[in-house]
Amino acid sequence: MTLDKLKLWPIGKKIAVSMMLLFVAMLVLNSVVTLLTLEGFQEFTNGATGVDINKLALDATEGKINDIEIFKKINDIISEKNPNILNTGFYLNMIYNLVVFLGMGLLFAKLFQPKALNSFTFENKTPILFLASIILSINVQHIGNDAVYLNELLGLNSLQERLFGVTELEDNKNQISNYIMLFPNAERGWFITFLGLALVPAIGEEVMFRGYLMKLFNQNSNHHNGIAVSALIFALIHFNFTNFFYYFVLGVILGYVYYWGKNLLFPIIIHFIHNGLVLFVFLKATSSDEVSSDSLSGMSNNTVSIMAYVTVGLSLAIFYMNYQRRRYLIK
Repeated sequence: MTLDKLKLWPIGKKIAVSMMLLFVAMLVLNSVVTLLTLEGFQEFTNGATGVDINKLALDATEGKINDIEIFKKINDIISEKNPNILNTGFYLNMIYNLVVFLGMGLLFAKLFQPKALNSFTFENKTPILFLASIILSINVQHIGNDAVYLNELLGLNSLQERLFGVTELEDNKNQISNYIMLFPNAERGWFITFLGLALVPAIGEEVMFRGYLMKLFNQNSNHHNGIAVSALIFALIHFNFTNFFYYFVLGVILGYVYYWGKNLLFPIIIHFIHNGLVLFVFLKATSSDEVSSDSLSGMSNNTVSIMAYVTVGLSLAIFYMNYQRRRYLIK
């Protein structure tokens, strides 16, 4: 079968095969990563580090400790760990993102899109949209944090516990363990960590979910449905019901930015800065004893939250108006 015949497949068949191959790749690579990091993971769960993580996660779940104190204690744990174990997990995680999202996204586009890799749009280079992307990326986390409260209203946390046996405490333990693996240590500096934690996932996930999947869904439905479905898969792929609405809202915003902006660089910039802010908070929390938790938590007060909604709304309005202007000029 030639590549040209694959490109002529019905959209539904392309979607089904793409999703199946994506989940198989995720399952296989995740199993390999788990196997190769088994020694370090067992030390986390069974050794002295595991005790520290359990206590820290319990304090976080019960609200006894704020974000700044959590990051400080994570930094203390990192300083006591063997950097080789941490770096193995970090680089395997980077390879996972490169293969599963970036590699598979490029492969799917090559196989199934009529224009192959040229299907990724980079046509709009309007300067104000780059500025709007940066401003949007700094404020979108506030909306995502507010969206998390929907979990309590809809009972998704309870559903996750009933279906998968994963409690909020387990979610916090997993997140803290990931931070310990991924944050900088004595042998791996900030630059490499920034690339692996912020840039690689941003490029890979945007290529897969916005550049490929969203466009594929849009071919089978209107763009609103395509954006919503790709955002839904983006949220589900993180396998965390506790933050489901956070990822879903982020996915929707990134989807409209790409559709209206006509340049994959815009959602990549937003995703990249959004990821990088976690490292920025960690840096500020661990480099000064005088930083307040409100200044770094991203949820300081209602005024900040309201301003975030206004700023994100205005940024999206700029993208939409530019989109309408370009349509008018083309016509």
